[in-house]
Formats: sequence, structure tokens, C-alpha cells
Amino acid sequence: MMIPSRLLSALAASILLAGGTSACAHGALEGGGQNDDVIRTARVGVSREAAPSIAPGAPAAVAAPPTTAETFDAVSDALDAAAAAWTSGQVDAVMATYVHDEPLLVFLGDTPLKGPDSVRAALDARAAEPGGLGALSYEWFETLQFDVNTAVVSGRAVMTRGGKTHRGLFTRILRRTADGWLIVHDQLAWGPEA
Repeated sequence: MMIPSRLLSALAASILLAGGTSACAHGALEGGGQNDDVIRTARVGVSREAAPSIAPGAPAAVAAPPTTAETFDAVSDALDAAAAAWTSGQVDAVMATYVHDEPLLVFLGDTPLKGPDSVRAALDARAAEPGGLGALSYEWFETLQFDVNTAVVSGRAVMTRGGKTHRGLFTRILRRTADGWLIVHDQLAWGPEA
């Protein structure tokens, strides 16, 4: 089987970006009246000493800083707060998990929402439907810290709404702000039935 060079290049870039080792922490998250085991994985950056040597003249790869336990816990707490806010059904609580003074981009299923006004309008409309916002929890997620103020979290979320359970993948970019870690970019990839 022949693998196209573009695919190999993309794979190599992904490995460089995600370089590091994983450390897992298991926790319990209460959601929907039951305890769900959530696998939380922190990506730890590669030290300069462990980085591969770079040919002279080649652009240097910049390794992500190590994800500290303190940052990992703070980001995990922010995700837990976002799930609890969603499950509460209160749009104001959900909006409080997003940035207020930076550009905000949210993909809710296949709908792109730009800015807090369009996000609020979509959440208000969803909350008014039968089943409301539903209950949100996580099956697993991984955290990748890019710098001391920016982290990306990706994983699988579970949405229970109207007696049905849906699973989808998510990616959230969080920024450290004066108000704690808040979501700048939120992509919740649900199927159309969710």
C-alpha cells in the first residue's frame, strides 16, 4: 500500500505538535445523577535535552512547556464547571464559562457561532426546546498546554437530552484570564440527531 507524501507530512507534523509523554489521572464526575469515570490525560512537553537534533539552517521546533499539575487541575476544573453549567440548563451559567473580552468561536454540531451574542442566541433557542440544553459529561479528554496561558483540551463528551444519549468529540481552547481559565474556542461535534 502506498501512502501519499502529504499524509506522511501531516502525520509527522502531528507527532511534532503532540510530542511528549502522557500521564493519566482518573477522576469521578457527577453528571445526570450518576458517577461517570473520566480519563483525564495531561500531555507533558519534551525537554530540550530530549528533543531530536536539528540540522543547521532548519527551523527549530518549539516544544510545548510541561503541563504542570496545577495547570492540569485548573483546566480540568474549568471543564467540569462548563459541563455543570450546561447541565444546569441556565444559559447565563454556560456563557460565564466563555471569554468575555476576546474573540469567541463556537461550533455547536455543524453550526458555527461567532461572538457571544450569536452563542447566547443559539443557547437560548436550544434551552427553549423540549429537553432544554440536556446534561453534559465527559468520557475522556486530553490536555495539551501550549504556553502558561493557553491549553487545548480534546476528548469525547456525552449529551443526554430528551431521554436519548449522544456521544461526540470536542475540542476546547482555554485561556488563563483574570477570571480563571475560560473557553475561547469550543467545538462540539454532535450528530444531527443530537
